[in-house]
Amino acid sequence: MKAAWLALLLTAGCGRGPNETRAEAVRCATCGMIVTSDSGWRAGTAADTFDSPKCLLRLLHRGGDAADAWVIEYYSQERRPAREMLYVWGSDLESPMGRDLVPVEGRDAAERLRVDHRGAGVLAWDEIDAERVEALFR
Repeated sequence: MKAAWLALLLTAGCGRGPNETRAEAVRCATCGMIVTSDSGWRAGTAADTFDSPKCLLRLLHRGGDAADAWVIEYYSQERRPAREMLYVWGSDLESPMGRDLVPVEGRDAAERLRVDHRGAGVLAWDEIDAERVEALFR
């Protein structure tokens, strides 16, 4: 019985940052997962928040507004305009949604991440098509 209560207590707070309550939890506009405020994989627009870059890109390729899209840059862990980042695909890094595109600032940093994490390639924002995004969900 003690073990069951301990398991319940430990899982009750999963998916939230240390200062977030269940009522304050933000959910991904694409998949519905809780997006913690300290996640290094967050992405968003003025209207929506996402738990990963691929969720942001899926919505945008389905007609969403990308004018003010942002992502968290992998190395600095700072919010950056999504259009200004390069994206490493096919790496061994995984977001909360599994396989993903990893946003990196600058060609040198993107190539370093691609080599260090066995990535398949580097794409600019405008090179990411709907087919590649949908393949990440399979």
